Amino acid sequence: MGKFLDQFGNHIADLTSTEKRALYYIDQNLDEAKKLSLTEIAKVNNVSTTTIVRMSHKLGLEGFSELKYILKTIENQQFMLKDNPVERYKSEFMSAFETIHIGELEKLSERIKNAKRVIVVGVGLSKMLAEYFSMLLMQTNKQTQYTYESHMIDLLPNMVDSNDLVFFISSSGETQTVIKAAEKLSFKIVETAAITNTSDSALGKLVKTNLSMTVERVKYAGYDITARSTLMLLIDLLFEYYLKRGIDK
Repeated sequence: MGKFLDQFGNHIADLTSTEKRALYYIDQNLDEAKKLSLTEIAKVNNVSTTTIVRMSHKLGLEGFSELKYILKTIENQQFMLKDNPVERYKSEFMSAFETIHIGELEKLSERIKNAKRVIVVGVGLSKMLAEYFSMLLMQTNKQTQYTYESHMIDLLPNMVDSNDLVFFISSSGETQTVIKAAEKLSFKIVETAAITNTSDSALGKLVKTNLSMTVERVKYAGYDITARSTLMLLIDLLFEYYLKRGIDK
Protein backbone atom coordinates (compact mmCIF):
# COMPACT_ATOMS: atom_id res chain seq x y z
CA MET A 1 0.00 0.00 0.00
CA GLY A 2 1.01 3.61 -0.53
CA LYS A 3 1.61 6.17 2.21
CA PHE A 4 -1.99 7.41 1.94
CA LEU A 5 -3.77 4.10 1.39
CA ASP A 6 -2.21 2.24 4.32
CA GLN A 7 -4.02 4.55 6.77
CA PHE A 8 -7.31 2.97 5.74
CA GLY A 9 -6.36 -0.69 5.35
CA ASN A 10 -9.09 -1.84 7.76
CA HIS A 11 -11.85 -0.10 5.77
CA ILE A 12 -11.01 -0.92 2.14
CA ALA A 13 -13.06 -4.13 2.17
CA ASP A 14 -16.17 -2.05 2.93
CA LEU A 15 -15.85 0.02 -0.26
CA THR A 16 -17.66 -0.61 -3.54
CA SER A 17 -15.63 -1.06 -6.73
CA THR A 18 -16.19 2.57 -7.78
CA GLU A 19 -15.23 3.86 -4.33
CA LYS A 20 -12.07 1.75 -4.40
CA ARG A 21 -11.20 3.13 -7.83
CA ALA A 22 -11.41 6.69 -6.53
CA LEU A 23 -9.36 5.82 -3.43
CA TYR A 24 -6.65 4.11 -5.49
CA TYR A 25 -6.52 7.12 -7.81
CA ILE A 26 -5.90 9.46 -4.87
CA ASP A 27 -3.22 7.17 -3.46
CA GLN A 28 -1.36 6.95 -6.75
CA ASN A 29 -1.71 10.65 -7.63
CA LEU A 30 -1.23 12.47 -4.33
CA ASP A 31 0.34 15.63 -5.74
CA GLU A 32 -2.49 16.08 -8.22
CA ALA A 33 -5.33 14.95 -5.94
CA LYS A 34 -4.50 17.40 -3.15
CA LYS A 35 -5.11 20.27 -5.59
CA LEU A 36 -8.46 19.01 -6.88
CA SER A 37 -11.91 19.86 -5.58
CA LEU A 38 -14.58 17.31 -4.76
CA THR A 39 -16.20 17.84 -8.15
CA GLU A 40 -12.89 17.51 -9.99
CA ILE A 41 -11.91 14.25 -8.28
CA ALA A 42 -15.34 12.83 -9.06
CA LYS A 43 -15.01 13.88 -12.72
CA VAL A 44 -11.52 12.38 -13.13
CA ASN A 45 -12.79 9.04 -11.81
CA ASN A 46 -16.08 9.20 -13.72
CA VAL A 47 -18.13 8.91 -10.52
CA SER A 48 -20.58 11.15 -8.69
CA THR A 49 -19.59 13.53 -5.90
CA THR A 50 -21.88 11.45 -3.66
CA THR A 51 -19.61 8.45 -4.28
CA ILE A 52 -16.56 10.40 -3.05
CA VAL A 53 -18.39 11.64 0.05
CA ARG A 54 -19.73 8.15 0.78
CA MET A 55 -16.22 6.73 0.36
CA SER A 56 -14.89 9.29 2.87
CA HIS A 57 -17.51 8.28 5.42
CA LYS A 58 -16.73 4.58 4.98
CA LEU A 59 -13.07 5.37 5.66
CA GLY A 60 -14.12 6.71 9.06
CA LEU A 61 -13.84 10.38 8.06
CA GLU A 62 -16.38 13.15 8.59
CA GLY A 63 -16.35 13.97 4.90
CA PHE A 64 -14.28 15.06 1.91
CA SER A 65 -12.85 18.05 3.78
CA GLU A 66 -11.17 15.75 6.32
CA LEU A 67 -9.79 13.64 3.49
CA LYS A 68 -8.24 16.78 1.98
CA TYR A 69 -6.78 17.64 5.39
CA ILE A 70 -5.06 14.25 5.54
CA LEU A 71 -3.58 14.84 2.09
CA LYS A 72 -2.19 18.16 3.33
CA THR A 73 -0.76 16.43 6.42
CA ILE A 74 1.10 13.98 4.20
CA GLU A 75 2.53 16.91 2.26
CA ASN A 76 3.76 18.54 5.47
CA GLN A 77 5.19 15.23 6.62
CA GLN A 78 7.22 14.90 3.44
CA PHE A 79 8.49 18.45 3.97
CA MET A 80 9.58 17.53 7.48
CA LEU A 81 11.61 14.62 6.13
CA LYS A 82 13.79 17.08 4.25
CA ASP A 83 14.90 18.56 7.57
CA ASN A 84 17.79 17.33 9.68
CA PRO A 85 16.66 14.02 11.30
CA VAL A 86 18.11 15.09 14.66
CA GLU A 87 16.03 18.27 14.67
CA ARG A 88 12.91 16.36 13.56
CA TYR A 89 13.32 13.79 16.34
CA LYS A 90 13.94 16.53 18.90
CA SER A 91 10.76 18.32 17.84
CA GLU A 92 8.72 15.10 17.83
CA PHE A 93 9.92 14.02 21.27
CA MET A 94 9.20 17.41 22.83
CA SER A 95 5.65 17.26 21.47
CA ALA A 96 5.23 13.59 22.45
CA PHE A 97 6.24 14.22 26.07
CA GLU A 98 3.31 16.60 26.40
CA THR A 99 0.92 13.73 25.64
CA ILE A 100 2.06 11.40 28.47
CA HIS A 101 -0.61 10.87 31.12
CA ILE A 102 1.04 10.48 34.54
CA GLY A 103 -2.17 9.02 35.92
CA GLU A 104 -1.94 6.10 33.49
CA LEU A 105 1.64 5.37 34.59
CA GLU A 106 0.55 5.33 38.23
CA LYS A 107 -2.49 3.18 37.52
CA LEU A 108 -0.57 0.62 35.47
CA SER A 109 2.32 0.39 37.92
CA GLU A 110 -0.19 -0.51 40.64
CA ARG A 111 -1.79 -3.12 38.40
CA ILE A 112 1.60 -4.68 37.66
CA LYS A 113 2.28 -4.87 41.37
CA ASN A 114 -1.06 -6.55 42.09
CA ALA A 115 -1.04 -8.96 39.13
CA LYS A 116 -0.15 -12.58 39.78
CA ARG A 117 1.31 -12.82 36.28
CA VAL A 118 2.15 -10.31 33.53
CA ILE A 119 1.91 -11.42 29.90
CA VAL A 120 3.50 -9.14 27.29
CA VAL A 121 2.49 -9.46 23.62
CA GLY A 122 4.32 -7.96 20.65
CA VAL A 123 4.74 -8.90 17.00
CA GLY A 124 7.00 -7.66 14.21
CA LEU A 125 9.31 -4.87 15.35
CA SER A 126 7.45 -4.72 18.66
CA LYS A 127 8.58 -8.26 19.49
CA MET A 128 11.93 -6.97 20.81
CA LEU A 129 10.18 -4.39 22.99
CA ALA A 130 7.88 -7.05 24.45
CA GLU A 131 10.93 -9.15 25.34
CA TYR A 132 12.70 -6.12 26.82
CA PHE A 133 9.71 -5.25 29.02
CA SER A 134 9.28 -8.82 30.22
CA MET A 135 12.99 -9.13 31.06
CA LEU A 136 12.82 -5.96 33.16
CA LEU A 137 9.94 -7.38 35.16
CA MET A 138 11.61 -10.77 35.55
CA GLN A 139 14.50 -9.05 37.32
CA THR A 140 12.11 -8.22 40.15
CA ASN A 141 10.84 -11.81 40.42
CA LYS A 142 7.49 -10.82 38.93
CA GLN A 143 6.04 -13.86 37.16
CA THR A 144 6.23 -12.73 33.54
CA GLN A 145 6.14 -14.15 30.05
CA TYR A 146 6.12 -12.68 26.57
CA THR A 147 4.68 -14.06 23.38
CA TYR A 148 5.10 -13.10 19.75
CA GLU A 149 4.03 -16.17 17.74
CA SER A 150 0.65 -15.78 16.02
CA HIS A 151 -0.70 -19.20 17.00
CA MET A 152 0.17 -18.59 20.67
CA ILE A 153 -1.46 -15.15 20.57
CA ASP A 154 -4.61 -16.74 19.12
CA LEU A 155 -4.69 -19.13 22.10
CA LEU A 156 -4.11 -16.34 24.63
CA PRO A 157 -7.78 -15.95 25.68
CA ASN A 158 -7.73 -19.60 26.82
CA MET A 159 -4.47 -19.19 28.75
CA VAL A 160 -5.26 -16.25 31.04
CA ASP A 161 -7.18 -15.92 34.29
CA SER A 162 -8.62 -13.05 36.28
CA ASN A 163 -5.39 -12.42 38.19
CA ASP A 164 -3.33 -11.83 35.04
CA LEU A 165 -2.39 -8.55 33.39
CA VAL A 166 -1.94 -8.67 29.61
CA PHE A 167 0.12 -5.97 27.90
CA PHE A 168 -0.02 -5.43 24.13
CA ILE A 169 2.81 -3.42 22.56
CA SER A 170 2.18 -1.93 19.13
CA SER A 171 3.45 1.27 17.54
CA SER A 172 0.38 1.92 15.40
CA GLY A 173 -2.15 0.11 17.56
CA GLU A 174 -3.64 -1.24 14.34
CA THR A 175 -1.87 -4.63 14.04
CA GLN A 176 -4.63 -7.13 13.32
CA THR A 177 -3.07 -10.04 15.23
CA VAL A 178 -3.04 -8.16 18.52
CA ILE A 179 -6.36 -6.42 17.85
CA LYS A 180 -8.14 -9.77 17.46
CA ALA A 181 -6.58 -11.08 20.68
CA ALA A 182 -7.48 -7.90 22.58
CA GLU A 183 -11.04 -8.09 21.27
CA LYS A 184 -11.43 -11.66 22.55
CA LEU A 185 -9.97 -10.71 25.93
CA SER A 186 -12.40 -7.80 26.23
CA PHE A 187 -15.12 -10.37 26.90
CA LYS A 188 -13.17 -11.96 29.75
CA ILE A 189 -12.58 -10.77 33.32
CA VAL A 190 -8.90 -9.96 32.89
CA GLU A 191 -6.84 -6.78 33.11
CA THR A 192 -5.54 -5.57 29.73
CA ALA A 193 -3.32 -2.67 28.71
CA ALA A 194 -1.52 -1.37 25.64
CA ILE A 195 1.61 0.66 25.00
CA THR A 196 1.30 2.48 21.68
CA ASN A 197 2.38 5.53 19.71
CA THR A 198 -1.15 6.88 19.43
CA SER A 199 -3.89 7.66 21.91
CA ASP A 200 -6.64 6.93 19.38
CA SER A 201 -6.17 3.45 17.90
CA ALA A 202 -8.27 0.33 17.48
CA LEU A 203 -6.12 -1.48 20.05
CA GLY A 204 -6.29 1.38 22.54
CA LYS A 205 -10.10 1.30 22.42
CA LEU A 206 -10.22 -2.43 23.23
CA VAL A 207 -7.95 -2.51 26.30
CA LYS A 208 -8.76 -1.14 29.75
CA THR A 209 -5.74 1.19 29.82
CA ASN A 210 -3.79 2.62 26.88
CA LEU A 211 -0.40 4.16 27.71
CA SER A 212 0.86 6.26 24.83
CA MET A 213 3.00 9.09 23.56
CA THR A 214 1.29 10.46 20.49
CA VAL A 215 3.84 10.38 17.65
CA GLU A 216 3.28 11.38 14.02
CA ARG A 217 3.53 8.39 11.70
CA VAL A 218 6.35 8.99 9.22
CA LYS A 219 7.19 7.18 6.01
CA TYR A 220 10.16 7.65 3.70
CA ALA A 221 10.75 5.88 0.39
CA GLY A 222 8.01 3.40 1.29
CA TYR A 223 9.51 2.57 4.71
CA ASP A 224 7.82 3.23 8.03
CA ILE A 225 10.39 5.21 10.04
CA THR A 226 8.05 6.24 12.84
CA ALA A 227 10.04 6.42 16.08
CA ARG A 228 9.77 3.25 18.18
CA SER A 229 12.13 4.61 20.81
CA THR A 230 9.13 6.35 22.39
CA LEU A 231 7.68 2.92 23.21
CA MET A 232 10.87 1.93 25.02
CA LEU A 233 10.83 5.23 26.88
CA LEU A 234 7.29 4.50 28.08
CA ILE A 235 8.36 1.03 29.18
CA ASP A 236 11.30 2.48 31.13
CA LEU A 237 9.08 5.08 32.79
CA LEU A 238 6.47 2.49 33.70
CA PHE A 239 9.11 0.17 35.14
CA GLU A 240 10.48 2.95 37.34
CA TYR A 241 6.99 3.81 38.59
CA TYR A 242 6.49 0.12 39.37
CA LEU A 243 9.79 -0.07 41.30
CA LYS A 244 8.87 2.95 43.38
CA ARG A 245 5.59 1.29 44.39
CA GLY A 246 7.50 -1.59 45.94
CA ILE A 247 8.65 -4.56 43.89
CA ASP A 248 7.83 -8.15 44.78
CA LYS A 249 10.18 -9.56 47.40
